[in-house]
Parts: sequence; structure tokens; C-alpha cells
Amino acid sequence: MRDADAVEDLTDKLKSGNFSEAITAAQKANEATEQQLCLQAGGGVKRGDPLTAFAQMQEQDPEDELKRIREARKAQMKSEETWKKQGHGSLRHLQDEKEFVEIVAPHERGLLLLDDGLSPAGEECKKALDRLAPRHLEAQFCWLHADRAVFLMHMVKLEGLPAMFVLNRGEVTRHLPPALLFRYSSASSPLFAGHLSKLLHQVGVIFNADDFGEDSDDGSDQDGEHEKERARGYRR
Repeated sequence: MRDADAVEDLTDKLKSGNFSEAITAAQKANEATEQQLCLQAGGGVKRGDPLTAFAQMQEQDPEDELKRIREARKAQMKSEETWKKQGHGSLRHLQDEKEFVEIVAPHERGLLLLDDGLSPAGEECKKALDRLAPRHLEAQFCWLHADRAVFLMHMVKLEGLPAMFVLNRGEVTRHLPPALLFRYSSASSPLFAGHLSKLLHQVGVIFNADDFGEDSDDGSDQDGEHEKERARGYRR
């Protein structure tokens, strides 16, 4: 709209014979036309000359960007060291609910596996968490035998075992029943660890999901046997 007004103003001046003003108006109209949306160093966008805008970005000191990257990496390493000191990085076996309360309270992110040891699915869940724990130092992974979890068993209406609980500063924020854990694959499926990783990412336990290189077109098992295992792989 602004460009159209500039051109119309130029036409009026040409008709009036005022050529000096017409030249000035023409230059302004040309500058307005040449301006484009240009990316700025800070990530923003504004209208300007792409040549000069790019030159200004080139003038940015590459050392500043390297410094920013180094500082971010230092902060990450500091966090990882703190998490390791807190016991993150492995699946921790808790002896009772008293230890559960003491261990999980200081941790911002945590996951508790509750299992009675009577189904193969529980063991497969432990294996998957053993695999995920070293990859995700941001969360405390632990498991507790169902016989030692009297309070938890009464506090939450369980739909079956094994079950998982999402924790935040020692408080249970979500219950993950077998129907959700084995929604896309049975516990014995080679796809299970990947599906579990995606689920834990969705519920906020871990920062990102893992790619174990096990592709599945629709996220489901490829044969009927896995469906049968899923149905009988956990205890109600």
C-alpha cells in the first residue's frame, strides 16, 4: 500500500513539471521497493536492504557464538554432575516405602516401577528402564516390589501390574497402567524400549525420546503373537 502511494505521488509530480522533486520521489520509491524482509542476528525479522543486512550479520564476532555454546555446555555438564551425585543414571531398587519417600523427594523428575515379580512383563520393564536410565540423567529411575508398597497400592486404584508412577519432588503426578505401557507393543517386543521412551517424554519424565533404530510404520506389532503376549503379559 505504501509503495502504491509513492508511485502515485511520483506521477503527480511528473504531471506538474516539478522534475527535481520527482527525482527525489523516484529515489524514495525505488528504496521502498528494494527493501525486503531480512533476518536479523538476534533471530528477528525486519524490512531492509538484504545486502547491508547480511553484511551486518557477517560483522558479528564468531567468538561470541562459540562462547555462548561453551557456556551452555558447561551448564549442561554441571547439571549432569549434580544428577549423578544424586544417584541418577541407573535403575535403583528400593527396599520399602520409607526409602521411596526419602529417595524421590529431592528429585524434580522421577519414575517408579511397581511390580510383583510374577509376570515376564515386569522383568522386561526393568530391562527397558535399565537401558533408558544412563541416557536420561535428568530423571531418577527406581522400582519397588508391590508387596513393599502397601500405601501406594491403597492410594492408587491400580489397573494391573506392572505399573509406573510419574513423580515430581516426591509427589505422584501420574499413573501409567499396563494398558498404556503396552499400548503399542508387548513388553517382549524389540520395539518396547522405544515406545516407552516416547511415552516418558510425553508425560514429562525425560527431556527427549530415544531413537533405537527400530522402525514401525504404525507403532503396532507386526504379528498376532505379540497381541496375545500383550494381553497375558501383565497381571490384573
